Amino acid sequence: MTTEHFEEQLRAHGSAVHLLSDTVADFLLNRGHAAKIGEIASQAGKRIGAGAKLIRQALADNPQFVGEERRWNLALRTLFHRPIEGALRDTLRLYGRPLHIKALSNEMAVLSARAPEYFQGFLPPFMANRPELYFELPDGRWALTEWLLDTDVIDEDELIMKNFFFTREEVQPILEKAAQAKVSSGMSAGDAALAVLQTVGEPVPTKVLSYALWRVRGADFDAKQFYIDLVEDDRVHMLSGAQWMPADQLPVLTASLQQLSAIADQALEEEETWEGPYMASPEDLNEIFDYMVEHDRPQKLTELIEAVLEYGKASPRFMMIYDGLMDALREDPRFQLVGAQTWTLPALIPQEVMQVPESLLPETVDPSFFSDPEADAELEDEGLEDQLPLWVHDPRYEDFGGEHEVELSAEFMEGASTVGETRIPLLYNHHRMGTLKLRQADMSFFPTDTPMACVTVHGENAGPFQMWINNEELLIHGLADWYRAREVPVGAMLTFRRGEEADEFALSWEGESDELIALSSERIATLLTLRESAEQEHWSIYEIMVKVLADHPEGLHFLSLWAEVNVARRTPKRVVASNLSSYHCFAMISGTERWRLDERKVEQGRKKTKKKFIIE
Repeated sequence: MTTEHFEEQLRAHGSAVHLLSDTVADFLLNRGHAAKIGEIASQAGKRIGAGAKLIRQALADNPQFVGEERRWNLALRTLFHRPIEGALRDTLRLYGRPLHIKALSNEMAVLSARAPEYFQGFLPPFMANRPELYFELPDGRWALTEWLLDTDVIDEDELIMKNFFFTREEVQPILEKAAQAKVSSGMSAGDAALAVLQTVGEPVPTKVLSYALWRVRGADFDAKQFYIDLVEDDRVHMLSGAQWMPADQLPVLTASLQQLSAIADQALEEEETWEGPYMASPEDLNEIFDYMVEHDRPQKLTELIEAVLEYGKASPRFMMIYDGLMDALREDPRFQLVGAQTWTLPALIPQEVMQVPESLLPETVDPSFFSDPEADAELEDEGLEDQLPLWVHDPRYEDFGGEHEVELSAEFMEGASTVGETRIPLLYNHHRMGTLKLRQADMSFFPTDTPMACVTVHGENAGPFQMWINNEELLIHGLADWYRAREVPVGAMLTFRRGEEADEFALSWEGESDELIALSSERIATLLTLRESAEQEHWSIYEIMVKVLADHPEGLHFLSLWAEVNVARRTPKRVVASNLSSYHCFAMISGTERWRLDERKVEQGRKKTKKKFIIE
């Protein structure tokens, strides 16, 4: 692949490169200062499929941007010592799209070394008094009047001369195509624009779109209102330079950028020289350190390579750099590995992920408060009735206090490391704390080779977020916001899937719940009231079970009973199973798996035959 062929491809996909430039301009505008190509690629380019080398080439060819010591900035920020009038117009021209007062004020502040607050008060009346130069959109953004079609003309020839005098040779073919579009006077702005865009087959300037509708509306055409209507129509997308394209073509441009990135990585890589394996320099490691400090969060190694060293994943040298940098970071005491490829600074590890909240641990009550000294005594498996031992050892519902009970089959262990997804039922206490128990069944699924792991999660209906896994305390942190955003209920069946690279996962809830542990908000409220009484009166788990089952004359499955008891007091499964097996008042309903309370037998107490099974 030659650079000449790459440059030909850039020209052939001009609209895609235009979208890339706009995306980078938005990123730099919101950032407020210059950025390295790698950072632009990881935070802006990734959203549209553009790699570092493609972005660098696109910015180098675009007067909208300037390079500053291995960093890139908006050219509009170089308009120093210009009168406000000229700087303001040139800022809008170089950005090429309407801007809010806050953004304009920030840019004017950079150029004039004055406080942004000054311009936030000064600019609105300044521009409002110059309608021949500026106009305000309903959303508060300001645009240039020169982007609008000037319709103060006698006929079509004068309109074309007045609006396209300097660009007529370039625009004439587009005007002719636009004139062929099936546009009627009754069409909305969006419908007319889409008709023209479909006929022309490429992005079209505002003035050309306006021309097509002006031809059928004449004096009734309002150029400013037409522009406003386009801005508010989701079916069309505004590019810089007052150009428009159908919004449904954006995925096509993104696919083009992905192809261009692959071509750029190959064509531009071949021009570089490379001798021997990659050896991280002190400067590289210092830049990585500074990058982590600036972004204040752990980073995947693949992201560091793209953002700091500016090598895309398609580069033939990427894996060589990956291996060399992994070794270098291991030797640098400033960095800590938290996962398979995620690195952090020790100070960036949140304190709350270092321990298990007390509310997740089994609660104990001094047995001297109990009328029955053997209340809640745990039984060996032989003393548990019916299918209770199986539920006690079931690995799906593992929680704190029951880790030693889990039994995993040999078949499961053999295939665990290659499984592509895992499903986890959400227990009440973890729902409340925004956590999940790291079950033994999942220890081959998540990265567990480091004491702490930080993984990137792509949550359904939410942007990516970081989730911490404490492999020593066996707890997953950082899900509270996603639970709330997705309105995940207690008992939801969560699905984790492996991502495309290490330390990356997808998380979803597809509406399925585990009915055995699901709890309604109303039932939770009742159980929390029960919890208050249990705490004040020092009830045993047995007494809590009696109260819970009294509310369910139709009986409860063992797991449902355990789930409800755990709202009132956090306790292991074996305690609940042992009490069900030990007391005369609990019995399984024939032909079902539900346990019920026989209030007539409460006074009969414990079964003497179970005493020999009590675990000492």
